[in-house]
Amino acid sequence: MIDIHTHILHNCDDGSDSLELSLKQISNMIDKGVTDIVLTPHYMNSYVQTDAIIIDKQFKELQNATTDLNINLHKAGEIFLTPGVDEKISKNLCIGDSSYILVETNMGEFTPDIYETLFLLVRKGYKPILAHPERYNYIMNDPEMAEDFLHRNVYLQINAGSILGLYGSKVAKTAWYLINHGFAHFIASDNHCKVDEYILPVALEAIRDNIDDYTVNLLSEVNPKKMLNNEKIKYFYLEKQPIVKSGFFKKILNKL
Repeated sequence: MIDIHTHILHNCDDGSDSLELSLKQISNMIDKGVTDIVLTPHYMNSYVQTDAIIIDKQFKELQNATTDLNINLHKAGEIFLTPGVDEKISKNLCIGDSSYILVETNMGEFTPDIYETLFLLVRKGYKPILAHPERYNYIMNDPEMAEDFLHRNVYLQINAGSILGLYGSKVAKTAWYLINHGFAHFIASDNHCKVDEYILPVALEAIRDNIDDYTVNLLSEVNPKKMLNNEKIKYFYLEKQPIVKSGFFKKILNKL
């Protein structure tokens, strides 16, 4: 299991506030079967500013503290989309050694020029992953809008808490819609270290029970591994099944 969205990196944002808490959360995740953790503190968010240099410093400290643990840590950031951010971010905020970046926007309204900003990021060779699209009002009100991001070479990451209804029924309904329609490429915890329970495995079991093993493996193992290896991931992975006519029309089709 690979978790690509966490706020476990200590003293960076509104997530972990100590190295001890980070280590406690990581040990818990290891016990649940996590092999890789992507550390994504907020970067240039409207309510917290995290410098890339601080992220690098804290990452090295956490790495040194986990040398005896069976876990792979990957440095990144959750980049808030604002006009001009493409000029301010660097390879230092990409996920590990890849060209993938985790991005977010306002929950209520999309930031100005969001599509232009994403276009500039893609043109510069970045592979944006939009965090928790199911929580944005625009997409909740029109879930089909999510498909537009795929056409713009943007991947989508669903929160485990959304699947379990922790953000409300409308968010949960949107999350399930996106997964069922193939508009989700990753599922992650978005762990802010506020509770002891690690919910990603619970959400994956819910997907397994309601959909299938293939989807669970794709969102939590296959795609995340490709991301870490900087391999290409399909934007559209569900094939539309042909409509099978019945009765009179089926007989005609069989003769054609």
